Amino acid sequence: MPTTAPTTGTAAPAPAADTAPTTAPTTDAPVPALSGLAAHIAHTLADSLTVAELYGPLGGPVYHELTAGDTHEVRDVLALLRGVPGPVLELACGSGRLTLPLLAAGHDVTGVDTSASLLAELRDRLSEPAAQRLARRLTLVEGDMCALELPGRFGAALLGTTTIGLVPPAARPGFFRAVREHLEPGGLFVLSAHTPSAGDTGHGDQPTVRPVITPQAVTFVIDQAEPGLDQRQVAILRLTAEGGPLLLTSTVNVPDPDTLAAELRDAGFDLDEVRTARPAADAAAAAELSILVARSTR
Repeated sequence: MPTTAPTTGTAAPAPAADTAPTTAPTTDAPVPALSGLAAHIAHTLADSLTVAELYGPLGGPVYHELTAGDTHEVRDVLALLRGVPGPVLELACGSGRLTLPLLAAGHDVTGVDTSASLLAELRDRLSEPAAQRLARRLTLVEGDMCALELPGRFGAALLGTTTIGLVPPAARPGFFRAVREHLEPGGLFVLSAHTPSAGDTGHGDQPTVRPVITPQAVTFVIDQAEPGLDQRQVAILRLTAEGGPLLLTSTVNVPDPDTLAAELRDAGFDLDEVRTARPAADAAAAAELSILVARSTR
């Protein structure tokens, strides 16, 4: 699943306190402890607010709506995987932002994701008449990508949309080894990571807030660094004419590309290259991504 919505936007004033109590009911999977602006919102709206996990049943459809049209890193992924023999293992495939282009390019794909709601969105997209021919080359697996035990081996594996940030740092070495064990010898592993920047306001004291206005809702995408930690809290506040406000939240780790490169080497990969993702024509303001290309040595 994708890890975060784009982090660009205008800086919002920091709340008076770093944390605030929340009495908001949660009707979804357990959510991260709120801090910063998200905690301030929860405290202010109190019982009128529903708080839910970003990738859970309530959050999945909203996340899909915000990200389905984002073409960032698609061109790079297709170019890197062109001509790869054998099927592609797409980790955290979500609602198919990268899956559908891979299928359209002729790849057989096995997609893995823990989010039933996002996989349901992908199945719905593939049920449309124009996409049904693509569905024949797709296998979907609902499960934890950090506990991979899939039959067969793959010519390449893909973890896009900086989703590596959802893997706890202590679990990354084992995760990378599990990915390598699912690849053919010499198989590629392509993953993207956030590129740190000194001017990145999403990693300072103040959050960034990006409004998204559609006929159905007004949505605010909030991105705020966790003080003293290599983490960000991503929150999405959704306001609609029907129903109360919804706050979706997730905590994301921010490993730098150099750290990931070292961990990949330790897990049995050779690093072919690290490149900056080419900006998409429709996402000129998207956060800069680094794409790491590693090759299994076993």
